[in-house]
Amino acid sequence: MDSLDTLFIMLAVFDSVEFYVIAAVVAAAIVAFSAKGGERGPARQYLLPGMLTLSDTPDVPAIEFICCDDGTVVLRRHGIAGMTRSGAVSLAVEVRGFDVTVRERTVAGRPGDIEVVDTATFIFDFMGAERYFISYTAEDAGLFAATTLHNRPGIRTLKPMQ
Repeated sequence: MDSLDTLFIMLAVFDSVEFYVIAAVVAAAIVAFSAKGGERGPARQYLLPGMLTLSDTPDVPAIEFICCDDGTVVLRRHGIAGMTRSGAVSLAVEVRGFDVTVRERTVAGRPGDIEVVDTATFIFDFMGAERYFISYTAEDAGLFAATTLHNRPGIRTLKPMQ
């Protein structure tokens, strides 16, 4: 048997149905593995009450993040319209890996209350020294903002809501 016969025997594998079935299974496994995406871990949920205040200057709707030395993050929601001191603003926060989804919930105050507030302050004490992608939704006001936050002491981020 010469080398040409050996070559033809080796190339005969490419004519078999088994070869194409195995190739299709391997290709499907590669596509499934690449489409799987990264593991983000289990979701953690937090419900946070806000402290209501009145700012000195009229604010446009915005969110402000202040990174503290101890690793906590202070979130200020500026420009809350139609809120009085007897009302309430709270956040439903879902953390999945480094993706943070924040949903604002508001409760109007008593009808006779005249003490107006426009800023709510929240403390995030569950964030590590990482880079987070944060999406903030205020459904009642029809506003949204998205930003990245690198939680390092001294960093301040102000993002207008649209």
